[in-house]
Amino acid sequence: MTMTNDDMTGTPCEDDARQDTLPVEDVVEPMSDEVIAGLAETVEGEIGEAIRQLIVDRDQAREDRLRALAEVSNNQRRAVENERRIELSARAAIVRGILPVLDQVNMALAQDLESVTTDQFAEGVRIAGDELMKMLAEHGVESIEPSPGDEFDPMQHEAMLKQAADGIEADHIVQVMQSGYKMGERVLRPAKVAVAP
Repeated sequence: MTMTNDDMTGTPCEDDARQDTLPVEDVVEPMSDEVIAGLAETVEGEIGEAIRQLIVDRDQAREDRLRALAEVSNNQRRAVENERRIELSARAAIVRGILPVLDQVNMALAQDLESVTTDQFAEGVRIAGDELMKMLAEHGVESIEPSPGDEFDPMQHEAMLKQAADGIEADHIVQVMQSGYKMGERVLRPAKVAVAP
């Protein structure tokens, strides 16, 4: 049997019928603690006792939650304070290490430059530099000092210019222009070099 559009007019489809029978969810308004407590007192027997116990458990859970939130907040505050103290302590250790170097520089500058030879002045500066390197080494800092002929490593070296040199292969260091420094595997400053083209 073939149905036409005229035959279907007025006949609800199955989906429309299902939509009419779907239950509408009621919106439940939350009751206040006083209303719940009042209702619990009106119920007798085991059910009333169970409701009263649930109220006690709920109140305890609320207190536990507030206590846990306060503890998390206190832990976060203490962690921030600890980070600040550690950072300040680390800075103080570095500054304490630099102070002897500053003393050496001041001693070198305090000399009577008229009576000091260039070699003596240079020796004072070298002593201050050695003291500084010693302090940096105590903090895990190492110098990056490649030699001419070493292969260029972009992770530790910075090519400042291309420069041809006899006997040095392409992409190998021709000249070190400035030392680099690293702390563990972290490069603080790459060594500045000239590289063979």
